[in-house]
Amino acid sequence: MMKILILEDNSHRIRYFMERFAQHELTITESAFDALDYVNTEAFDCIFIDNDLGNGNGQGADVAAALAQQPENPNNDAIIIIHSWNMPAAHAMKFQLPNAAILPFNSNEFFDLTSSI
Repeated sequence: MMKILILEDNSHRIRYFMERFAQHELTITESAFDALDYVNTEAFDCIFIDNDLGNGNGQGADVAAALAQQPENPNNDAIIIIHSWNMPAAHAMKFQLPNAAILPFNSNEFFDLTSSI
């Protein structure tokens, strides 16, 4: 069982994550601010980051920056998957987190990867 953090605000995607990873321990949030609290205090095996969050919930880029700027954070070994459709933002996050993967939610690679988790 893996411990997975999911930053996502789309209800259809959240449902996908809940169904696909039901056997894992999930922490799901629509808020970058809450995700920041989680990544600063808990260790995750895998972190999924969407960038564009509605309703004043910040951006995934805030979480990516925090992970990149804190060399002693508890998530240095986490698998990080950027699944934003906003490619300029996704590439900016990837620049900060070179070991992260950019896999837009609608790509075949995304579904291939998530089927192996």
